Amino acid sequence: MVADLAVLAKDFPETILIAEVKERDLAGQDQDRAVEDLAKYMWRTHCHYGLLITPTQTHILRDTFEGRGPSSIHLTNTFDTPTLLAGRSQTIGWPSGPSHRELETLAREWLGRLTTDYEEALTDDPEITRALFPEIVSAVADGRVVAEASV
Repeated sequence: MVADLAVLAKDFPETILIAEVKERDLAGQDQDRAVEDLAKYMWRTHCHYGLLITPTQTHILRDTFEGRGPSSIHLTNTFDTPTLLAGRSQTIGWPSGPSHRELETLAREWLGRLTTDYEEALTDDPEITRALFPEIVSAVADGRVVAEASV
């Protein structure tokens, strides 16, 4: 598996966060399978944070260290993708849905803001802030966002 996006540590190739971008929304078994696949990939790469991004929802996965193997990685939060990626300074709206490339570009830009100026990346939504701050924000601070990362 090759991650659509990853945040690597500033000075060495440690994978801090993996983001998988899906062109369409997922539900039921498709969503469960995508979460499971991302959790397995996170475990193999020793990555503690993951995002599964669809046009309408973004799922946050974390390694809770409550077990061994991928079973210790859990989906902890789900947010509205346009709200999450908009941050403080933008409005995102897509009546017909973004293409995979457009969604990946928006996600890459948002991750870039999260690594350099988290206040611009985070919305005024207190639940989003609680989910990302301080743990994920501090982990990705000053990190490097890479596309199509083979980690």
